[in-house]
Amino acid sequence: MKQTKIAILLATYNGEKYLRPLLESLFAQTEQDWQLLVSDDHSRDATPEILEEYAARYPDRIRLLSYETASGSSKANFLRLTSQAEGFPYLMYCDQDDVWKPDKIQKTLACMQRLENGQPEVPCLVHTDLAVTDADLNVQHESMFYSAWMDAKRCDLRYLLVQNVVTGCTMMINAALRELAMLPADTQGMLMHDWWCALWASARGRIGFLPESTIFYRQHGDNAVGAKEVRNLRYLTSAFSRLDEHRQDLIATELQTAVFAQAATDYLTPEQRRMVTDFARIRQKSKPGRLAVIFRHGIWLLGWKRKIGQFLLI
Repeated sequence: MKQTKIAILLATYNGEKYLRPLLESLFAQTEQDWQLLVSDDHSRDATPEILEEYAARYPDRIRLLSYETASGSSKANFLRLTSQAEGFPYLMYCDQDDVWKPDKIQKTLACMQRLENGQPEVPCLVHTDLAVTDADLNVQHESMFYSAWMDAKRCDLRYLLVQNVVTGCTMMINAALRELAMLPADTQGMLMHDWWCALWASARGRIGFLPESTIFYRQHGDNAVGAKEVRNLRYLTSAFSRLDEHRQDLIATELQTAVFAQAATDYLTPEQRRMVTDFARIRQKSKPGRLAVIFRHGIWLLGWKRKIGQFLLI
């Protein structure tokens, strides 16, 4: 029997309003060599019924996973799904409220195979741009990378320690990267599953970017993360009212780095190990000492607005 090439991992929770358009967009893909693995986190709306309906219609294409207890977060739910996706050459991640463009899988897979270059044993990650929409799928920004002032080239480990550029709902990883991402780690310290995969791919493998919007990224007020309009002047003015929040965000990246340093210590180069250890312990130093770590390793956020905030809050 032919092996299914791609596992699409869908984490759901109270997603009845947007779930059907998402599922229909999957079955409209030009590449259909995939299986959908779904973990519902004890939804209280009609999400389970919708999933059962589609699973009955496509029994060979959809596998519904069931757990006695709720995971409590999209991160934990996606990690559960990743642990169940053993045996697939490639994994993709899927949010319940987006809509995939018809050639999303085909183009992402082609990019992945170019990145692997005949070496599936190399941990690889591919991600793409996104078209940001409102709740009714009216496009607000053709490129989230432009509107959020993101740079896909900033995929070196030193940058990813402090700022993620990979959006999970555009991400494909190969089996080699899945094995690293599933190594024992303190999941409480992880920020998001996509960030965790990006750290591993940067440290031990390759990251590729497809500069096309392959997905309609729906913004409706309840997004787990959501898109930010950093180029908008309002972002700068509102940032000053959220300084404590931004400081906590920086501290969270340092805590995640400590978790990564512990999980990956045997897989890092000496230089990488020094960098992640220095950043993980940065709060033990004085303000000048913390700045010295940032300058020494080049662990800077992107853009002058973010750098000013980092300089003030570090």
